[in-house]
Amino acid sequence: MKPGLLISWPAQIYPDHTAVIFGKKRCTFREYNLRINRLAHGLLGLELLKGTRVAVLMNNHMTCMEAFFAITKAGLPVVSLNTRHSVYEHAYILNDSGAEALIFDRDFFGIAEALRPKVPHLRYYIVNDGRVEGMLSLGDLVKNQPDAEPEVDVSEHDMERIHYTSGTSGRPKGVVVTQEQQYHRLTHVLINLDQPIGPTDFNLNVGPLTHAAGLMFIVYYIKGATNTILEKFDPEKVLQIIEKEKVTSVLLIPAMLIRMLNVSHIRSYDLSSLRRIWYGTAPMPAERLKEAIQIFGPIFRQNYGMSEAPQPLTYLGPEDHRLEGTEKVTRRLSSAGRPALGVDLKVVNEDFKPVKPGEVGEIIYRSRHMFREYWNLPEETAKAFRNGWFLSRDMATVDEDGYIYIMDRKHDMIISGGFNIYPREVEEAILKHPGIAKAAVIGVPDEVWGEAVKAICTLKEGLQVTPEEVIEVCKQNLASYKKPQTVEFVPELPENNYGKIERKKLKEKYWQGYLRRVN
Repeated sequence: MKPGLLISWPAQIYPDHTAVIFGKKRCTFREYNLRINRLAHGLLGLELLKGTRVAVLMNNHMTCMEAFFAITKAGLPVVSLNTRHSVYEHAYILNDSGAEALIFDRDFFGIAEALRPKVPHLRYYIVNDGRVEGMLSLGDLVKNQPDAEPEVDVSEHDMERIHYTSGTSGRPKGVVVTQEQQYHRLTHVLINLDQPIGPTDFNLNVGPLTHAAGLMFIVYYIKGATNTILEKFDPEKVLQIIEKEKVTSVLLIPAMLIRMLNVSHIRSYDLSSLRRIWYGTAPMPAERLKEAIQIFGPIFRQNYGMSEAPQPLTYLGPEDHRLEGTEKVTRRLSSAGRPALGVDLKVVNEDFKPVKPGEVGEIIYRSRHMFREYWNLPEETAKAFRNGWFLSRDMATVDEDGYIYIMDRKHDMIISGGFNIYPREVEEAILKHPGIAKAAVIGVPDEVWGEAVKAICTLKEGLQVTPEEVIEVCKQNLASYKKPQTVEFVPELPENNYGKIERKKLKEKYWQGYLRRVN
């Protein structure tokens, strides 16, 4: 099979339609496809052998996705690097993956230089937007290269990419995705749409294209839609672009959506062109989601997924984003929805039996779009599966209608006095207080109970809240044993690149000197 068949298709069907916009630059599908082909030929000219990994360290711009597409068309596996990582984190991933080429923006020249002694097998440093002595120039690499589609064939079992997990519970693991699995990942999104995507769509990309936003870019691209790219997220800029370009779709992490809601004059913008707002990667507080629905309308779609099997494993569609109805209906705003088409998913107890409604268990699943293995970690791969089912480590409950309510990661569960307490549930209760902006709940050592519940919160600007008020709002909404024993207020909470609060960092100072953590 030819790699990149899906990427080439819109250039044949919609050659003169605008494919990509970045600032004042615009490219049709024909033009963009020719650029991709020239870079693919340039990479093949380096005589990189089949299976050789090529890493990408780039900001959001037109050439970023061009690089991803070109590597794919050359039949070479992609390794995406997070622009917010340190030199040491990059070095670990490059060494672990065995990448032999790195395409990077000139902005990251200092990092590239620092990597040289740390990653001895990295043969090619390819710099975008300029020339550097001793390194290849991306501009020179594509010069005089042919426009034709590369004559490359791959097997459906060949590796398409290695995507590294965020590493919140240890070293990041390389998630290996084959050519066949990447095809299923793209088609899986498309078969789970509530309304079709086509050339009349205008998709705004505000998250890192090297991660989840990149998948959505490809989905819209292969269906002939226009993708516009924002270099970095700015809530005011996003609202301006939606109004100016008549954006129909955007993917936001909850932290981004919340920042947009905090724009005081948000209602002054014409946002009527929006037909779909995707959100996911981190929990979205139900109270803020209600506020968002009031402003944008019932156009929200939550997708639950992970590096091993991206969205959607479950989805909560626009029809479920309802502000009125019975308690059973409105409660669904706190859920991750129901299993997606093409996914076999269930929530099981320790005996691997499906839980009853209200009981908590672990989400397990199997699907054709899930990953093949963890790179060079056969034992970790074996531990991640049981009888063919992937063990997500996400704890959840399910209601009578099959809606999944994610409680927390298994390793974040607090055990206090023999009771299991899930931080997210307590955080949701705390966020009902009008003065709380963000909340993180962790377990801290307690000589009597093993662990005690501690809440660490940030306040909304100009408001004052006491610890007693936070505890009281929890008592009103939760069983008494789940309420925080202590409450601390801080200026900000640590978050990773996906907007997830890093509880592990918060817990470190409380568990110093302990041989093991109770949970």
